[in-house]
Amino acid sequence: MRALMVVVSILSALPTTTIGQVPTAIDQFIRTHCVDCHLDRDSTGGIQFDDLGFDLNKQEIARRWILIHDRVATGEMPPANTDQLDAAATTSFLKTLGREIQAAEKNRSDVVLRRLNRHEYQNTVRDLFQTNVLVNGLPEDTSTDGYDTVGEGLAMSAEAMQTYLDTADQVLDAVFGPPTKPSHIRHETNLLDQVDWKGRPQLENQIGKMFRRTEKGLVIFQSNYCPTNLVNFSRLRAPAGTYRGTLQVRAIQSDQPVTLRIYGGDTIVNRREQHLVGYFDVPPNEWTTIEFVDRLVEDGGTFLPKCYGTRDTRNNANTYPEPGIEIGDILIEGPLEKWPPPSRAKLLGNINTEIADTTDAERILTEFLPRAFRRPIQSDEPLPYIKLFNEATEAGRDFESALRVSLKAVLCSPEFLFLEEAGPAQISLQEKLPQLGIIPQRDLATRLSYFLWSTMPDEELMHLVEQGQLRSPETLHQQVERMLESPKATAFTENFTGQWLDLRDIDFTEPDPNLYPEYDELLRISMMQETKLFFEHLLKNDLPVTRFVDSDFTFLNHRLASHYGIEGVLGQEFRHVRLPVDSPRGGLLTQASILKITANGTYTSPVLRGVWILNNILGTPTPPPPDNVGSVEPDIRGASTIREQLAQHQDLETCAACHSKIDPLGFGLESFDPIGGLRTHYRTTAQEAQRPKIKQAAFTNAWVRYRIGSPVDSLTPFDEDSEYKGVRNFKQHLASQPDQIARNLARHLLTYALGRKIGFADRAAVETIVQKTSQYDYGFRSLIHQIVKSPTFQKP
Repeated sequence: MRALMVVVSILSALPTTTIGQVPTAIDQFIRTHCVDCHLDRDSTGGIQFDDLGFDLNKQEIARRWILIHDRVATGEMPPANTDQLDAAATTSFLKTLGREIQAAEKNRSDVVLRRLNRHEYQNTVRDLFQTNVLVNGLPEDTSTDGYDTVGEGLAMSAEAMQTYLDTADQVLDAVFGPPTKPSHIRHETNLLDQVDWKGRPQLENQIGKMFRRTEKGLVIFQSNYCPTNLVNFSRLRAPAGTYRGTLQVRAIQSDQPVTLRIYGGDTIVNRREQHLVGYFDVPPNEWTTIEFVDRLVEDGGTFLPKCYGTRDTRNNANTYPEPGIEIGDILIEGPLEKWPPPSRAKLLGNINTEIADTTDAERILTEFLPRAFRRPIQSDEPLPYIKLFNEATEAGRDFESALRVSLKAVLCSPEFLFLEEAGPAQISLQEKLPQLGIIPQRDLATRLSYFLWSTMPDEELMHLVEQGQLRSPETLHQQVERMLESPKATAFTENFTGQWLDLRDIDFTEPDPNLYPEYDELLRISMMQETKLFFEHLLKNDLPVTRFVDSDFTFLNHRLASHYGIEGVLGQEFRHVRLPVDSPRGGLLTQASILKITANGTYTSPVLRGVWILNNILGTPTPPPPDNVGSVEPDIRGASTIREQLAQHQDLETCAACHSKIDPLGFGLESFDPIGGLRTHYRTTAQEAQRPKIKQAAFTNAWVRYRIGSPVDSLTPFDEDSEYKGVRNFKQHLASQPDQIARNLARHLLTYALGRKIGFADRAAVETIVQKTSQYDYGFRSLIHQIVKSPTFQKP
């Protein structure tokens, strides 16, 4: 009786909002079914009514009421051991609460102009000028709801505006090119020819120790320290640009390919930019040519070739029996960029800048603005930019310099930096559409292009817009197919997987070298490549989205296959591999990239991995812990395993509701370590523990310092009635939920594509997309098509 009186007091005191008082259906349902368990701060499941309120215009309050709605809808609330629910009352409660949430969501949904993020800016200037422009200095963009395409997080500050001014100069430098043609360098060399700053042979004192002299060059064995920089090339002070390199090489003392890696940039002093050029397979015995093309971003850069995965020697190279690589003649030539750059001719046409005047500038700007603004322009829009040109010439600037002033202003204008879309009034005037619920075709082209290409629409899309044909379902389908087959679609793979799967966080933690000495650069690169190729394969072949969870294939090279314990994959080139029947691999969850991202580099946590699955795969995130949980430490004394620790953690009633969902999912992946290796025991640094049989790690040859710890316990509740135990059954359980997987992926794709949060009001649209995709066996490519065809994608 006391509880009922308290809740009556709470509900009657709730503030009046633009939506009104608590509706009767909600009030009565809470009084009848919710008070006993969720009255105050000791409430279960993270829901308490004593300070909740009903002002749904506040996002946190709305989030909690959505949680209540969903738990009632799924039958989690009230619990099964309570009185039987009245079906009519439940339906009325859900319908009324859903209507109120949607009304509040619409009331607080402000339209936010979406700025180009740094990746979109880079791609847009590339396609606008049709030249490869590498811009530096743009800051990292803020992620909102997991994506850097959401307008709410893409604010423009004074500091950011200054960055765009500086970046515009970089772009225009590349577009116009240097005033004189750079000297072309053709540098023929050999490792034996390298000399130090005094003109002495660079490597002579290491012949017979680290290196072996041969008739054609030098044999190197080093995977670690290897002073084989092309120092002679660095002394040429080659200008920044793109260079082609060829090396004559062969592997020796091996019946398998040996891997060569090459680095570029400041590889000598290591104070400026340096980067990986690539890893290359060198076949044994027969001479072969390795060719690479690489961009040196700063003047004076050079290249460093060295081995990978070999065992070093420091004192007996002439008789050393281990595999190595013989390197013969080397050729570096470049810069490869054309001069003047094609972008200059595209912009200026046949205008002679020595005699050009305002009329020529006006023509250039009038032709350029529609491309830069991604829409037709009004007759007066070029005037401010022509005025800037005239002012610059009056101040003494020549034609090209003055034109740059105007172009810089265009590149810093809101019309270029932001994705403008017409509102309902503009739509009515522009297209005279009887319905105001869809965007103009030019905005549809822009939205589609930034969704699948992260760049501006191309000529074919804009031609269809001019013809009024883009919105046709057949045409739209054809264009999506064309765009997904384009090389530009690699931006979709890179940017969407980087955020949906958190691949951009791959370097957020560094594995402890004492525990995981086998982790290295090539393994990290291979992890990422497997996931991206897997994503592209599902997209290209329209495979069911459930394959993201469980599949019988993956993509491997030798480095990653060895890490997974899969034999028969030689060389560092990736290929489609059918997995052994008993393999625990297959699907995203057992790929090393995901397993590394969901660990902290030292140990794994079922909680971290369980939360990741709920958020990223199933789309059923748990609420944040209640405010009072942070100060409560569960009593885990006497617990010796992670399972016992978490079991005692669940003794806290405030923790149990969420951890009962999180922990079983996380334990499904407990048989994988922080770098994605399969394990039966944990690793430890405790000296009293048993030593492993190996003394040096594979590939890195680092000394093994870890010990073998306690056994791994990865059983889950899903194992109880299954023939298979552990991860295989766990993946099958998740894959049995195609609607949920497709629903979650659709939400992520819509957030990424539309540049806004996907809310409660979008649920019906998402369900329609999922239902239509199910007719195509939940194909991933079909899901993309259904999203593009949906009214949600095509409305303001």
